[in-house]
This record gives sequence, structure tokens and C-alpha cells, in this order.
Amino acid sequence: MKKLSYLFLTITLIFISCDKEGIEGPSLNDLFGELNILEDFAIINDSATFNNESAYFTAKFSKIVDWKISIIGQSSGAEKIILGKSNEINATNSLWSGEVTTLPFFKEENCSVLLTFPNHSDSIYGTFKINEAKTYGNGSELVVSDFENGFNPNFTNFFQSTCLKKIETGDAGQSDRYLVQEGTCDWDWLIGYIDYPASHWFDQGVLNANPDNVYFNMMINGDSTLSPTNEANSLFKLEFYEDENQDGYYDQNTEDRLEVEFDVDWNGWKMVSIKYSDLILAWNSGGNAIREPNKILKIRTLLLANPESGFAKADVDYIVWSEGSAILNQ
Repeated sequence: MKKLSYLFLTITLIFISCDKEGIEGPSLNDLFGELNILEDFAIINDSATFNNESAYFTAKFSKIVDWKISIIGQSSGAEKIILGKSNEINATNSLWSGEVTTLPFFKEENCSVLLTFPNHSDSIYGTFKINEAKTYGNGSELVVSDFENGFNPNFTNFFQSTCLKKIETGDAGQSDRYLVQEGTCDWDWLIGYIDYPASHWFDQGVLNANPDNVYFNMMINGDSTLSPTNEANSLFKLEFYEDENQDGYYDQNTEDRLEVEFDVDWNGWKMVSIKYSDLILAWNSGGNAIREPNKILKIRTLLLANPESGFAKADVDYIVWSEGSAILNQ
């Protein structure tokens, strides 16, 4: 009998030691409960001037749930996505200052707003008006060109006879106008190039001399047409010519040229941002091998394609220098 009593006491102690305070993990309601809207989805405010205002959204739910707010410009097609997981949407998890998730930039326009729940079929619609779109930058940016006033005749260029460049209105990456670059050349890699002399944008100010603090930014609209070998047709190259002795000319024997190239293997607008210190020296660069953005003489952009690959396209918009970080981070 004593042995049985001892065994009973041991089992009791084991059960007592396993008892835990509280409940770990998600509640049964969050896992299996019905989703109810306790407070309607609302936009605070329903319009904004984004250079000095922000907006946010509110709602309350009966359970913790994954949610997604999609804001789409009705004119620009720009998109902002806000994701969260909570039983409440408020200023702390839905603040919006006019930035984009997917280019192009927003404009002064009406927007459609959609609240959805990835694991539920519910959806709620709303509208929002942008009175003034967000301006990117911290005040130190230098705009090389946004093409709103057309193509600057001081930007020298060459395009093959079967290829073209032109200014197009509508569907721009920023504002209303952009530069189209496209064509087919079956005898040369070069589709075309454009030189952007610094003398036509250094009047806004001089770039910081520290190459770690200077970023080159350019919107590129890709077509992603594939070659017969399933490779991206369009190859983009950027060249930066430095005038180290400040005589107004570039001498490859005594001065540096820096460059970078990449495939345009995407559809739609994308912001390409490059820190100046990440640029590589050209093989025939003959300067001091010190990256000096404050001594740039010109930028050259080249659209290239394998002559056997067919059509190539890489439109351009909003070419801008920024200081401190890439332009979309400002």
C-alpha cells in the first residue's frame, strides 16, 4: 500500500510540474475564428500634399490577421503596398508619405485604395487624392534631365539609322515625358549613345568630392524581349569621364573614365542607383585612379545589343545625382 501511495504522489507531482501559466502561440480565434470588421476601414486624410503632409489608414478586426493595403495611381499607374499583421490598422503601421513600391512615381492624381486579406476573401475599397506628389531628395540633388522640356540640344548623341530616340508623352517614369531608345541593328552592337555634359547641370551646384557619398540615379524602362538564346536583348552601359586637370577636355592618357554595364532584363520602369565609389576604372583609363565625382566632365549612356539578338529597348527618365543615399531612399 505504501508503494502505491508513493507512486500516486509521484504522478501528481509530475502533472503539477508540467502545468504552465498562460497560453503560448496564437489563440484559437486568430487561427479559426471568423473575420469581422469591428471598425470600418478609413483613410486619414482622404487627400494630401505629400511634401509637408502624410496619410494613414484605420480599421479594427475581430482577430489578428494578415492584411494588405494597395494604393494605385489612376493616372500614373504607380503603386504603393503596405503590409501588416494585426487586429488593428492605425498610424503606427500604415503611415504613408507618398513614396512608391512599384514605379513610376505618383503624380497629382486620384488613387484607388484596396484593403485585402491574403487568407480571406474579404476586400474593402476606397479612394484617395494626391494634391501634390512627393518630391524625392534632400536638397542636394542635381537633375541631369527629366525630359519635361524635351531633349536638350546640348546633349550630343548618335543612333544607328535603323534605331531611334524620341520624346514620348504619357506613361513616363516621372511626371509626363520621357526619352524612348529602341531599335534593331544587325551589323553592330551599338544601338545608340547620348552624352550629357556636366556644364549643363553643374549650374545647380557641384557634386560632393567624396565618392562614397555620391549616387547616380536613372529610371530605365525595360522591355525584357529575349534573344533566340533566351538572353536579355538590351545591354546598358554608363560611362563617367573625369576632367582631372579642369581644362574642359578629357584625355584618356592622363584622366580617368569610370563605367558600369548591366542587362536590362525587366519589364517596366526601374530606378537604377549606383554609388560612385562602386564604379570600375575603364581598361584604358590613364588618370590618377582616384574617383572624383566633383571633376566629372560628362556622362555617356549607351544602349547595346548583340547584332544577332534582334530588337532592343531601354527608355530613360529622371536622371539625377543624389547625396548621402540612393534617391528612392530620400
